[in-house]
Amino acid sequence: MAERLAASGLAANGRARANDALGGRGVSMSNEQAGLRIRLLAYLLDSVVLFAFTMLFATASFLNIFLRSDYGEGHVSDGAGWTSVAILMAAIPAWLAANLALLSGRGQTVGQYVLGLGVVTEAGVPPRLGRLVLYWLALHPLLYHPVFSGFWLLFAFAALGLSENAFAVAASLAIALLCLLAPLGGLLFASLDPRRRAIHDRLAGIRVVHLA
Repeated sequence: MAERLAASGLAANGRARANDALGGRGVSMSNEQAGLRIRLLAYLLDSVVLFAFTMLFATASFLNIFLRSDYGEGHVSDGAGWTSVAILMAAIPAWLAANLALLSGRGQTVGQYVLGLGVVTEAGVPPRLGRLVLYWLALHPLLYHPVFSGFWLLFAFAALGLSENAFAVAASLAIALLCLLAPLGGLLFASLDPRRRAIHDRLAGIRVVHLA
């Protein structure tokens, strides 16, 4: 009985600290675990934001080719081709940085904000930057996203055509495959987990909860 009361006290203290921290961001935390359906909806909303985000880089990449090929009339040099690939691939670390900033500042992605969700650690406190980096690199479906599979396939094609680097081709093809499989794997893992935690949740020790 005493152990149960002590554990309840520790949990309450953790929630209070989390509410204090999140209160500075204009929200407060509920201890209710987010279900699979609402998390999937948040993922779809974030995917719309991701598509718009990547279109900015795709436009810049296209303009680089267009302007450096005499407005589409001339030959595209290897340098111009690699520059366009680099611009396009820059969307991936930029997307990571943008979401780390959002989660560090508010504890929410855009989709989670719309649906009233947020992220906390297993102890119920806001996660620190190092844990958030692990959370995103550990097969997070918004970083390993089908949208990015096209980027990695383009990189593989460029590496094959411009430099014939076999390692770069194989690595980019492998990551492109992960971008297709990670969301499906995360969904399957979360559907089988009693607490609806995906792979990246478990590896980083983070929970997605409802915000009061």
